[in-house]
This record gives sequence, C-alpha cells and structure tokens, in this order.
Amino acid sequence: MAEKKDFYELLGVARDADQKTIKRAFLKLARKLHPDVSDDPHAEEKFKEVNEAYSVLSDEQKRANYDRYGDPNGPSGFGGGYVDMSDIFGGGFGGFGDIFDSFFGGSHGGRGAAQRTRGSDMGIRLSITLEEAAAGVTKTISYNRLSTCDDCNGTGLGEGGKIEDCPR
Repeated sequence: MAEKKDFYELLGVARDADQKTIKRAFLKLARKLHPDVSDDPHAEEKFKEVNEAYSVLSDEQKRANYDRYGDPNGPSGFGGGYVDMSDIFGGGFGGFGDIFDSFFGGSHGGRGAAQRTRGSDMGIRLSITLEEAAAGVTKTISYNRLSTCDDCNGTGLGEGGKIEDCPR
C-alpha cells in the first residue's frame, strides 16, 4: 500500500495556516528544491511533491476536500461519502445526532464532532460479511502513515542545512 502524503507536513505549515503562510512556505521550498538549483539527486521528486501539496492547499475547494476526505478530489466509493466507523460505534457516542452527522456531514454539536481534528482522519477500506458485522468481529489491519523524523524534525535537512536522505 502506498504511503499517503501529508501536504501540510510537506510544506511545513499548520493545518489552520492561511493562504499567505502556505504560499510563503511553498516559495521557500521551491527555491531550495528546484532541480536547476539543488545538488540533491532527489530534488526533482521532492519538488514535485511540494508542488502537488501547494496546488491542493492553495485551492479552497481541493483543500476542503483534502481536509475532510484525505483526497483533493473528494469522497470515493459508495455515494454518500466517507464514514469513520469508530465515530459511529466508538466510545464517543453522543446520541443519534452524531450518527446522522457521520452520514450526512452536518453538525448538531454532539461530543464526537467537537473532538475531531480536521484532516487527521484516515480512511481505510475493509470488507466484512454481514455475519461478522453482527457478531462484532475484531480485525487487525496494517497501514502506512507519515510521521516526523526525530533526526531532522521533518525538514529533510542534515547537519549544516544540507538536504540528506532521512535515516528512517
């Protein structure tokens, strides 16, 4: 399974960053990573990733889709949109309002809605049978996620500010 990129982390900005901050971060990285300027053999690949992140986060509609669904193109799969099953059946159950919020995207102020952080949800498709669902089966899954490296703090910079391959 391919590792999903966190566009905010790629640009080094907070999830609530304004357009000016996003543009400034992009320009700084673009100058540093441009293949015509950088000696790094991976500069072109990193430049493309930063460019993709900026193209999504600078477009309000794509950014809203990315924050809500983890994909700039919006929800995929069954017509209604993304539903996190832990929101419905998890410990943060706040009544039927939360169930309807999960399906229809509204907000009735239930406890589950207040605790969610935009963009932090992860969608994973898993097939189970009706019998497994009725029995409350537990399944173990594996997935990849981005995390900040302790050595470079997510910057990709080694000692002296030189871009290096991450040791992880």
